[in-house]
Amino acid sequence: MTLSKLILSFTAIVFIFAGCSSKVDVKKGDRLVVLETLRESAETQWEDSYTDGFTTEIPVGTVMEVLFNPRTGSNIIECKPIEVNGTKDAQEVDNFFVPEHIRNKQGYVGYSFSIKTEYMGKKVKKAE
Repeated sequence: MTLSKLILSFTAIVFIFAGCSSKVDVKKGDRLVVLETLRESAETQWEDSYTDGFTTEIPVGTVMEVLFNPRTGSNIIECKPIEVNGTKDAQEVDNFFVPEHIRNKQGYVGYSFSIKTEYMGKKVKKAE
């Protein structure tokens, strides 16, 4: 009985310090490839610190660049598409995702998506 308590205690300590394998192995600059069409909300950035958003589909094959190193324990990865439907031209990629009435409004600076870390390996993968 004492041995099983010792093993159980040791296992609990390992999970506390190692974290139940929840660490996502991505960093700023990494590229992610969409494996399954996603319907996600984007956050828009503006010159005057105002933020807004829109919801759109991110098609299979879209390549996104990670914008920031995810914080330990974070459940999202901030990223921006850099290729969609074989197009790598930044303006065309933006035109694909951002509705015209938003991107043509004065003060618009850019946008990004917050992809859930739980999507890693299922709906998105790290590019090779």
